[in-house]
Amino acid sequence: MAAFCVSFRESICWLPGEASEPTQTVVLTGLKSGVFLDVRFEKTSGKLDWAFAGYRSSAGPNVAKFTHHIDSRTLNPLDVMDLGQNTPLPNGMTMETGEMVNPATGMVEAYEEMWREKECHDGVFVRNVTSSVWRARVGTMQLALGRTPGPKCDFWAWQAKKSGEGWVVGYATPGLDAEVADYFLPEDCSGWQAGSTVEWRGETWVVLEN
Repeated sequence: MAAFCVSFRESICWLPGEASEPTQTVVLTGLKSGVFLDVRFEKTSGKLDWAFAGYRSSAGPNVAKFTHHIDSRTLNPLDVMDLGQNTPLPNGMTMETGEMVNPATGMVEAYEEMWREKECHDGVFVRNVTSSVWRARVGTMQLALGRTPGPKCDFWAWQAKKSGEGWVVGYATPGLDAEVADYFLPEDCSGWQAGSTVEWRGETWVVLEN
């Protein structure tokens, strides 16, 4: 039975408007604990649209609640209300409906999203001890996001895909491209047990799921 999931958003519709997909949105989820990373970049500009991480849980029949522990749009992530009703479709896609802030209007509006999901057997999720950096690898995808310490609290994120023997970054916030290769998770994390801490790259990391 698959323990992890990669999700790609195919479209979003702000009702009653037309569906489109202005972003490259990738979500990695650990199905045991519900831990997830969600990273979205604008396709045309390459700018970070939204990135957040936390835990997914059930809030009723086919209703998912996403509790944000870190969020690029706010310094108070636990205040974010994020609920979605999921409906499996005959074509294998999942339709998510709900309400959230439309960045174009700044207003809470009804939306409809279409998701393509792929279940995987291999994955690992970690965060640093201050919860300011979260990283995940599921199948052939990796995501990372974080907020730098200091008064500016700059937020960064990237998406990467496996290519041959290495990893290729598709989207990244400015300033990370030249050094991002040093930050990919190790290929062999078999000794990293969920709930434990590990030392990696001179830091202590909490293993959230493996």
